[in-house]
Amino acid sequence: MSNILISGCGITFPGERPTWVNVLRICGMKVKDLSGPAISNTLILNSLIKELHENQYSHVICQLTASKKLDVELNEHNESLMHNDPVRNFSHNGYWPSSISEDNTLKKDYYKYLYSPTIEQEDTIIKLLHLQNLCDEQKAKLFIIQGYKIDWQSNLIDKVRMDKDFVIETDYEQHETFDRQEHIKQKTVPNKHYQIKLARYINDKFLKLDGLHEKLERFNG
Repeated sequence: MSNILISGCGITFPGERPTWVNVLRICGMKVKDLSGPAISNTLILNSLIKELHENQYSHVICQLTASKKLDVELNEHNESLMHNDPVRNFSHNGYWPSSISEDNTLKKDYYKYLYSPTIEQEDTIIKLLHLQNLCDEQKAKLFIIQGYKIDWQSNLIDKVRMDKDFVIETDYEQHETFDRQEHIKQKTVPNKHYQIKLARYINDKFLKLDGLHEKLERFNG
């Protein structure tokens, strides 16, 4: 049985609606899921790297999210900001996945005056390279997939082994399972029919586990 380590944002996180992680589990796969709703690439990559320093896995899947996401470590001074936010008013593992927002003056000022896109992107790439090296050292297979389009500006990204042309959000919007009304209602998280298709894609491109394709064929979608 393969040991699969996964992290990502709401596209992956099996919270209020089923995702491709649920599909893999229903098919009998042993999965350790570190994903979270609306979390940033910093938390996604940190969680994978920390876990790989403690345990070994046969397969690692890193679902990257969008840039310009702001995770805030909660304390007594800022927790009220989370509760009063009109959109991101929830926590995850002690963090406020607050992201960018036009409804919050503090966040507007942060992105106007303090946000550093070059630092964020290079931080993401350097952590991806560290994750890649860790997996190589442990002989774990690594699959990096983009959830949302990132405008890569640093040439360092060429050292990261991933399909830079495939973006889940773009593929979903072009797929037959796309429902515009549901998309507007649920923001950008793909519906369950596309999640089944995504599980097939990940198996075909990466996992290629014996018997998994046949189990996936039982799903309607």
